Amino acid sequence: MQADQAKFDAQTYHLCFHLVKRLVRKLLRYVLDESVVLSTRMGEAIHGDKPDNRDCGERDSKSRGQVSDIVITASLFVNSIADDVEESRAALQRYSPGDSRRSACLHNLATHLHNRFNQRGVTSDLDEAIEHHRAALLLLSQADSSNGVFRLTLMRLLSSIGLHYSSVPLVILIDQGLSIILPSAFKPDLSSAAFRLILMRPLSSIRLHCLLCPPGDSDRSVSLNNLANGLTDRFKQRGVPSDLDEAIEHHRAALLLRPPGHSDRSASLNNLAVSLTNRFKQQGVPSDLDEAIELHRAALLICPPGQSDRSASLNNLAVSLEDRFKQRGVLSDLDEAIELHRAALLLRPPGHHGRSASLNNLANGLTERFKQHGVPSDFDEAIELHRAALLLRPSGHSDRSASLNNLAVSLTDRFEQRGVLSDLDEAIEFHRAALHLRPPSHSDRSASLNNLAISLRVRFRQRSVLSDLDEAIELYQAALLLYPPGHYDRSASLHNLAIVLQTRFEQRGVLSDLDEAIELYRAALLLRPPGHHGRSASLHSLAISLTDRFEQRGVLSDLDEASRLYLQLSYLSHAACSSDLRAAKAWVTSAEKLKHGSTLIAYQTALKFLDQHVALLSSSPRHFDVIREATSSLATDAFSCSIRHGVLTTAVELVEQGRAVFWTQLARFRTPLDELSLSGDTSAALAEELKRLSFYLRNTFDQSTADQSPQIRQLTMQWDDVISR
Repeated sequence: MQADQAKFDAQTYHLCFHLVKRLVRKLLRYVLDESVVLSTRMGEAIHGDKPDNRDCGERDSKSRGQVSDIVITASLFVNSIADDVEESRAALQRYSPGDSRRSACLHNLATHLHNRFNQRGVTSDLDEAIEHHRAALLLLSQADSSNGVFRLTLMRLLSSIGLHYSSVPLVILIDQGLSIILPSAFKPDLSSAAFRLILMRPLSSIRLHCLLCPPGDSDRSVSLNNLANGLTDRFKQRGVPSDLDEAIEHHRAALLLRPPGHSDRSASLNNLAVSLTNRFKQQGVPSDLDEAIELHRAALLICPPGQSDRSASLNNLAVSLEDRFKQRGVLSDLDEAIELHRAALLLRPPGHHGRSASLNNLANGLTERFKQHGVPSDFDEAIELHRAALLLRPSGHSDRSASLNNLAVSLTDRFEQRGVLSDLDEAIEFHRAALHLRPPSHSDRSASLNNLAISLRVRFRQRSVLSDLDEAIELYQAALLLYPPGHYDRSASLHNLAIVLQTRFEQRGVLSDLDEAIELYRAALLLRPPGHHGRSASLHSLAISLTDRFEQRGVLSDLDEASRLYLQLSYLSHAACSSDLRAAKAWVTSAEKLKHGSTLIAYQTALKFLDQHVALLSSSPRHFDVIREATSSLATDAFSCSIRHGVLTTAVELVEQGRAVFWTQLARFRTPLDELSLSGDTSAALAEELKRLSFYLRNTFDQSTADQSPQIRQLTMQWDDVISR
């Protein structure tokens, strides 16, 4: 037995030594026309970094393919992706099922197919990559971990070229700068002739990797991560929730195999966070977004100042905080996101490959803050940042269409703020240019169709040109075709198409448009179950359209259904946001107009939503209009409605509720009011008038009766006038 083992060792050694000599000879000729793969009873794999960009951000995920006892490979960079795929297929064919090397070949083929999908967007490549990743993962779990014989052979080989083996992984990198990365345990003998032969030649187009690591958890975590990334990309293409759920489970499993201290732990934290954010956008469950933010924070802690991945980690946390701000309206989330984006931009100077993404993301954050605070400098800076990002993405750049789209969106927003039609016209041209760069097979074509439709809809409201509205409808219809059943954006697409059809009904009075809009609203609502952040908007829109149809045809079932839809608002389980408040106010208006029995419940719901919503707002003058809602018609009309219904106790409760909202928010605005007093004679006079009206309103609310409703209304009208000035 010992003799057989010795014979096997000798044969393996001579074979490996012969291959290494041939490798050195090819390097000296500047040509390497084949890979040298040395392995015994374990598979091998090579896998480079796999970046994956978010819509308003980017995801840096490093997946090092340490799946083998050893892989030594050298390849020419001029090989095309297609050649890589075909070479990997040929390599796979050489190993029959059951061969220990088959796992590595499956892994390599899957990686090259995924890369080709990223280049060409052919989903069959992605499907095949996922299946190969599954097969490789299955073989990994069955692999034999014994590798002592080959390690001994490697040790002899390394010694022959002046390197001394240790138990830690070895990485040799020969590249344009002739840089060699070696752990300290490997001590090259620079006097060795063989080692000098490698160093003396400038091999600008050849990279030699030599990776050694034991099999086990790191192998499995890489395969889990790669399979999860493939499933996530397929989810983005097709929107099938099961792909995303499976990806999240694989990312969780990979993270468990990468404990604190593991070099790839931050990548796993980040990838899991990105997948959870995607699921939040599909299903609207707030806990997914909260968990994603905590994971991004944990990843940032692992990337201290000076580490190369820190800018990506800052960016990813900022993007998730912006997502939460959009859902809950907490301004501290938005302010923190902007600061993180600024910090990321500082780490990405001119020439950095991620600079355009940071410019774009900071611009998006500033645009959102402008909408909250109304500071013009935020908006102007955002547009300049978008223009700067576009300059870094010339014709042919893969992200040019995204920059065109983002600049167009910001110009549309600025038009809605300032009313300069040239901004809107420029936005439409940029949207058309972005759409031209996104042909039918492009993954972002649906977004471009949708955004161009939005801008045309805005221009229709300004100029009433029906061709703009008709084109918007066609664009929304085309976008909907790209969101098949099961896609996470389908509900929004259904909702948008319904809105423009309802608008065309209002213009032309064609009832078929209204009927179609109602069916689309119904379909969207079914995709927004209780707890979904867009459910209140769907309830509101469907109820409005049913009320419109009732007024046209007088069918009571439409009116009854609209009332039942509005009643669902009173069961909202999460803190109300601005869209919830708008829906509740629309319910109040509709119930008052139709003298419906739900009017009092509508007022109670609206005041409850108002209280919850304003609690999240900052004390910015931008939010004075929200305070006006609390102190003017809503609380007063609720009081009057209660008196009409003869429920005096409820009347008092509603007045107290409105008064509590008012005084709580007024206290928060004390500092801005003091600043107003110091801003000149006119401002000081406005501040004094506001204080006087506040005093009268307080006294009137304290003595609220039915007879004082006209007085309250008069005082609040005066209050509104002062605020508007």
